[in-house]
Amino acid sequence: MAAVLALAVGLALPALPALGQQRASLLWLDAGRIDIARVIGLPPAQNSPEQRAEFEQVLQISSTRTPEREKQAIADQYQTLARFLDGIDHAFVENTQREMRLLFREAQVELGIVLLGVRRLTNRQRPFTVWNRVRVKPCPGGRPDGSSFPSGHAATAALYAELLTEVVPEFAEKFEARVKDYGQSRLVCGFHYPTDLVAGDKAGRAVAKALLAERAFRARFDETRPEIRQAFGLK
Repeated sequence: MAAVLALAVGLALPALPALGQQRASLLWLDAGRIDIARVIGLPPAQNSPEQRAEFEQVLQISSTRTPEREKQAIADQYQTLARFLDGIDHAFVENTQREMRLLFREAQVELGIVLLGVRRLTNRQRPFTVWNRVRVKPCPGGRPDGSSFPSGHAATAALYAELLTEVVPEFAEKFEARVKDYGQSRLVCGFHYPTDLVAGDKAGRAVAKALLAERAFRARFDETRPEIRQAFGLK
């Protein structure tokens, strides 16, 4: 929650350009526009057969990770557009395309606020915190806290993919492949279960579609289209 609020504050400080559809407030979406809890459902019950099967799956993935895959998974802990695009053959250069970066950061803040509401309804322990006959070993470094359901990383990746594909359909397959790879990193590190990723993916796409259907966001998004395509070396 603190990270979301900090990002929101950071977005509120810079003076935005005088665009025709500039907002007077931070949020694009009205409260209650998306019933995310209904969209994503609930995770398997604790100690249920489904939950135990998921734990075994994460244990297998995390315990057989290679040093190279662990290194990538650690890097994938960063929820930024530049990190999401790493590994994709593209012309995007970090810290360029200012309007594109601002718009995607604002969309990510919107997503974070939506996720806060649904996370209050769940308290799912992360795989690496669950004691079993064998314990999942998390990746070195910072360890996330709070409910693992839904996955914020999976939601962010799906949000990015939906928005980017709207403007750069030529890269749609690459974006979707990166969504899966980005989410897999959360299993490699023992931070999430597969159903956390599925729920996060649904949430991210729902928010992206709601934003694109919102008139003011859509106008700003369309104004940024040339810059987004330019970021991928396209006209």
